[in-house]
Amino acid sequence: MQIIVKDIFCGKEQKIDSTKKKEFNSSYQKKLLNNDSYSITNTGFILDKQSDKENHGGIDKAICAYSFDYYKYLEDTYDISLPLCAFGENLSLLGVNDSEICLGDRFQYGEVTLEVSQPRQPCWKISTIVGIKNLTSIVVKEFKTGFYFRVIKSGAITPADTLSLISREYPNFTIEYINKIAFNAKDNQENIREVMECPRLANAYRVSLHKRYKNKEYGLQDWQMDSNS
Repeated sequence: MQIIVKDIFCGKEQKIDSTKKKEFNSSYQKKLLNNDSYSITNTGFILDKQSDKENHGGIDKAICAYSFDYYKYLEDTYDISLPLCAFGENLSLLGVNDSEICLGDRFQYGEVTLEVSQPRQPCWKISTIVGIKNLTSIVVKEFKTGFYFRVIKSGAITPADTLSLISREYPNFTIEYINKIAFNAKDNQENIREVMECPRLANAYRVSLHKRYKNKEYGLQDWQMDSNS
């Protein structure tokens, strides 16, 4: 599998003024970069910052990837217009979606080796910052969340570099599959137990998934709803 990286985005912390929430700092609004090369460490792109370090960034969520193909689907299905980097992704990917990416997949990316660590867990900030009501819940209910990479080997990449799959250990644990069973934990107890046992799963996601499993939860989590924004 060869995946084309359409665009690379990195963000700096800035103040966001929301009509529904007090002013807050965020690095969500990332900029399209056109550098000749980029350096990536174990916490992601050197040029990229995270403001809410409790919920974003870190070793297991070093790089956020999102399928560019989802933009057209969401725009056509919900009659909306999405801005560039609407989902705060670092990598915009062409010709691949969450049903084709598996937990633990390793990719060579220039000098860098990346490993898929978990699905993204979209929060209210998507709707609030982009300014489209219910956008977060749409993404969650459509199981089009995107995913995170951890960095196995640091190094440099260029805009011309592709993501080349070098190993796949868990072909049944696609990002879409994990999202679907997490959304309906009540009816997927055994499936969730299997995913939680996977050593490649990010620990923070495992804790969150275990809570849904234990409580047999269904649907959106409270921090994914517009009413909290």
